Amino acid sequence: MISDFSASRKARSGFKPNRTRGQALMTGFSLIEVLLAVSIMSVIVYGLFSMFNQTQKALIATSKQVDVMGSGRVAIDLLVEDIQQAESPALPLLSTLSPTTVELPHMLGTLERRYAYQPMLQQLIDFGPGVPSIRTNLLQNVFFLTRSNQNWVAKGFFFSPTTNMVAPADTVSLGFGTLFRFSAPNADLTVANPALRFFPKRRLNHGLLGNLWEQFNQIQSLSPTQSTNPVFNAVVSPLIEGVVHFKLQPIDSEGRPMLYYTNFNAMGETINLGYRNTILEREETSLGVLAGQTRYRFYGDALPAFMELELGVLDPEVLVRVRSMPNLDAARAFLRDKPEAVHLFRRMIPLNTANPIELMTP
Repeated sequence: MISDFSASRKARSGFKPNRTRGQALMTGFSLIEVLLAVSIMSVIVYGLFSMFNQTQKALIATSKQVDVMGSGRVAIDLLVEDIQQAESPALPLLSTLSPTTVELPHMLGTLERRYAYQPMLQQLIDFGPGVPSIRTNLLQNVFFLTRSNQNWVAKGFFFSPTTNMVAPADTVSLGFGTLFRFSAPNADLTVANPALRFFPKRRLNHGLLGNLWEQFNQIQSLSPTQSTNPVFNAVVSPLIEGVVHFKLQPIDSEGRPMLYYTNFNAMGETINLGYRNTILEREETSLGVLAGQTRYRFYGDALPAFMELELGVLDPEVLVRVRSMPNLDAARAFLRDKPEAVHLFRRMIPLNTANPIELMTP
């Protein structure tokens, strides 16, 4: 009993028994333990940085995607607003009046080929040897008329290397560019006196239609880099850049595409479809291959019931990389392998003033 009391008293007083010389004091960490702890902390920090990096990339990609989709939707809304107001002036055909008179359509859609345009072909899926799935990206120039109260307004959308604010002139052969919007009301911008340029409430005739056509063709040869150019700045504005595909396909009242081979006529022939004011032709290009693209012209009171709009916009990062490539062949090859970088927008647009046109089929 006395021994137990003395032992507890020694413990409370901090008594330490004598250790032998062979016993080591275990009061620190070994080098291996320190290295192991540092390694674990490094792995944790690296994992956190990797997670934050991936999160940042995802947020940036989402932001860029929103920018592309937003700009595409804005362009689509403006295109729809213009195209659905297309109207025919119902001018009589001049071919019966004078054989030497050049007939001008009030609506036209043709490829941008004045500057050796070459369409961009992209392979989507490879179904095996010799069976690739090819998408042909097209760039169209479109002209049509609308009416604002009693004024006729010529509208158009076009691509041109000399009017490309973003890329050099020779990059038009790559098959992409900036889409420009043309809008000119009853005007003759070549007149020196500005007060005499506009003709409000003027009835549309062949002379005024020819004047509007002349403006549309002339404007494509002007350079927007000249900030003092009042002709270009007055009637043209850039709509969206990085466009690799722009197509407006007329649709009849039955929902069928109006194509040059609809009547199963001989390839390459001009087809009137039994409707004398509508002419569909096969596009001819000097460079590259093109499958089944139709050039359309509408005269008199003819208008399609619908227009199918397709707009393909390149991803901004891909667009920057393509512009930095000095070799055009390498740039085209790079674009051919990037079909996933094209954001495609489609819309079926009903024309408010369209008359029912039905294709005559056997």
